[in-house]
Amino acid sequence: MKTKLYPLIALLVVALCSCGERSGYLDEGQHSTISLLTDVEWLMVYADSGFGPDVTYEDETIIYKFEPSGKGWLATGSLIDATIKDNVSYYQWTFTTENFAVLWMSGAVAEGYWLIEKLTSTELHVQWTVKDPVIYPNQDKTYYKFKARRTK
Repeated sequence: MKTKLYPLIALLVVALCSCGERSGYLDEGQHSTISLLTDVEWLMVYADSGFGPDVTYEDETIIYKFEPSGKGWLATGSLIDATIKDNVSYYQWTFTTENFAVLWMSGAVAEGYWLIEKLTSTELHVQWTVKDPVIYPNQDKTYYKFKARRTK
């Protein structure tokens, strides 16, 4: 009788422990980062590759949109006219670090890593690299600045 009771008790303990309240796999800071990144379209306003003159965008630009699902798109568009979105390409994205400071994108046009330097509700500043900037810190970088455009 005792040998049959132990597995039943173990099963009951596992069931009770798994019923505890869960808030998901992400902490509050990670949820906040995802919300800031995905609630808007990101319009490129500045680029500096370090190999030539930096570029400031006045109207025609590149637009990035990150979806909470880990998918996204980029397009050529306008800083002024929100309806213009040409040459749309799709990519997948994910964070590679626990603090969500490095974002990896993979797709036909968007390939590489973004080291996030600044992320607010209105601004995004990143360093783009080909390889993971945590593992390979001394590689060529392109600096980008984006401004947010609400789409809802």
